[in-house]
Amino acid sequence: MSIFTGCLMLNWLIEGQFAAKLQRVKERKSVLLIISVFFVYLLGLLWTNSMQWGMHDVKIQLPLLILPLVIGTSESLTEIQVKRIIYAFSAAVIVASLCSIFVLLGFSGKSIQDPREMSLFISHIRFSLLINISIFSLFWFALKAEKGIFLEKTFLFLAMIWLTIFLVILKSATGWIVFLVASSVVIFQNVVSIKNIGSRILLLSILLSIFLLPAIYIGYVFQQFYTIETIPSDLSMEKTSRGNPYMHDFNNKELENGHYTYLFINEDELREVWNRRSKLDYNSSSITGFNRFVLMRYLTSKGYRKDADGLEKLTDSDIRNIENGMTNYRFMNPFSFYTRIYQVVWEIDVYHKGGNPSGHSVTQRLEYYKMAIQIIKENFWFGNGTGGYYEAYQAKYNQNKFFQNQEYRQRSHNMFLSYWIDFGLIGMCYICFALTAPVFLERKTKSFLLLIFLLIVLISFMNEDTLNNHDAISFFAFFYPLYLYSKYEIKPQPEVL
Repeated sequence: MSIFTGCLMLNWLIEGQFAAKLQRVKERKSVLLIISVFFVYLLGLLWTNSMQWGMHDVKIQLPLLILPLVIGTSESLTEIQVKRIIYAFSAAVIVASLCSIFVLLGFSGKSIQDPREMSLFISHIRFSLLINISIFSLFWFALKAEKGIFLEKTFLFLAMIWLTIFLVILKSATGWIVFLVASSVVIFQNVVSIKNIGSRILLLSILLSIFLLPAIYIGYVFQQFYTIETIPSDLSMEKTSRGNPYMHDFNNKELENGHYTYLFINEDELREVWNRRSKLDYNSSSITGFNRFVLMRYLTSKGYRKDADGLEKLTDSDIRNIENGMTNYRFMNPFSFYTRIYQVVWEIDVYHKGGNPSGHSVTQRLEYYKMAIQIIKENFWFGNGTGGYYEAYQAKYNQNKFFQNQEYRQRSHNMFLSYWIDFGLIGMCYICFALTAPVFLERKTKSFLLLIFLLIVLISFMNEDTLNNHDAISFFAFFYPLYLYSKYEIKPQPEVL
């Protein structure tokens, strides 16, 4: 990505024609507005408490200076040129998804414990954003394609269907939410504009189902999770079939499919049978994700007691699942929504009961948000400067009983909070203005591709430090001016639905 950005800048310089480029800047003052965000990062170095991390952030933001300048001062791309770029981009996303499936199915020899790990090149969250951009961009071009181009439309719809299926397999909650919200906005837009009553009712039914069906399914997962087993009144009388006593941890209320994980445990029996049935030692921790607590959770998910009899009931397939770090037998289906929703419910339940949120994608974010708000209160108006988040967060982490592992000491996972921490309320408001005002200045308020792109990015802001990563800032700095300054919507636009 850095080489690509550098080549575009070099080409821009060699091309010359600076008088024409200066004239375009005068006509497109929004170019200066976008690149001014980069200069906010430079300005923030004046009051940062960490010049090292400040320079690190400035370097990451370089695409936001180069790409809008190059694209915004160059001749506008035509519809066919934009189409070629989007098709090439989408083809690359599809190839990356196929590579991921290749790894997930085990053909590469790499063991995947979590489908989110199969994103080979970038974070699964940012990959899911690229997938969403591809889906909605291809959707627009498919509807815009002339009626005679049947083969092109067929390929586009097949590509969209595959990417939607892959988004499900990827199990990125952020990707799912972005897809559902963006789809809802597109449908609602057409409900308002379409005149046919039958079509309106159909679209409203689809819109309602987008919210109702996930809500019903989530409620079903909650109901199953909290349908809790009945515990014998006197646990001291309970023995294994071998006459050995059970260990019970009454302080730990963790659940798996309605069963208590830390009741009815006899580790001596587990150790003996496990070491006989598995190549992994009972007391070991494997890079595949296995440890003895994974075994206990898996047995609990089956409703078995953690003793010799419970372990003997497991099939050889179950043993392999546990060796690969699988904590619940219901996770065997990689295409199931249930797995990801269950994991979130389990995380929230553990966190609510005082468990450590480290490494749990949803609940650790809650801690990140809490610390972000504390940091913001200390420097409300002007923030901690560019890169100042690092020292501020480290101080809060040192006071926190969780997150002793440096791996989990991350930023706020919310772009608005990140801007606020670095540049204060004033800086955050200015950046939000500078990144959204160009849509109005360039009169692009009806541009489907531009608005759906911005919607996807803004939704991700709620759950991710989207523009604090080199790959994400690169795709944003490229696509935003591409959609903003190209002439791909000169002709009358088709109805989206």
